Amino acid sequence: MKIVTCLKHVPSSAVTPRIAGNRTGIEEEGLSYEVNEPDLYAIEEALYQRSVHGGSVTGITVGPARAKEALHVAYAKGVDQCIHCVDDKHRGTHPARNVRSIGQIVKKLDCDLILAGIQADDDLQGQFGIALAEFLALPAVTAVTEIRANPAQKTLTVVRELGAGFKEELEVDLPCVLTIQFGIRPLRYTPVMAIVRARSRKIESIDALALSPEGERADNLVRVVELSYPKDSGHCELIDGAAPDMARKLVHKLVEAGVL
Repeated sequence: MKIVTCLKHVPSSAVTPRIAGNRTGIEEEGLSYEVNEPDLYAIEEALYQRSVHGGSVTGITVGPARAKEALHVAYAKGVDQCIHCVDDKHRGTHPARNVRSIGQIVKKLDCDLILAGIQADDDLQGQFGIALAEFLALPAVTAVTEIRANPAQKTLTVVRELGAGFKEELEVDLPCVLTIQFGIRPLRYTPVMAIVRARSRKIESIDALALSPEGERADNLVRVVELSYPKDSGHCELIDGAAPDMARKLVHKLVEAGVL
């Protein structure tokens, strides 16, 4: 099977982002970046399917120069080819641009299966895989936890999570788009030296604007109006003293508040 995995280079959760002065984005200075964790599960599943059915795995990302680091990790894990869609204007943060750019590339690859993580850790929208399937006019299944492929019949049997412990089993025709749920396979440790060696491998670069110059108007249909920090709407009171005294004070406070 010819499989494509979509990756996103997102800010690491180790550092809290600062909102930029225009309040429509974040300050990139001082941030560290990493591969979006749900996309790592998509890579693991793609490599497993390749090991069973043969074929190739191609990794694609959209973003500025730093986004190549995500592809270095993909190479280190074992993908066969990587493509970087260079987006210096939106820097990989515009959902519509990302869908359109990767969609144009996927159309030319003539692949059997497109995998992506269930969501991106930086925006948590969970829309990318569904929007990509719509752009490509392909069937989509979300929150997939198991894939049983039958390349000869051009079908997949997939299991997806419904929540509250319920699952659903579906049959879907190839080609299709799947968004992969956390834990579909264990994430293997990637040695740092493997990532260093992967930096010497060829990455094809494509200008995002060149893919769809008419897309600038479409990009303006969805805009970030404002980012804001969470408001401190709660009240915290610390109770000091010996344990028995603190317990009595706590119970008294809860009674006053109507909790008890």
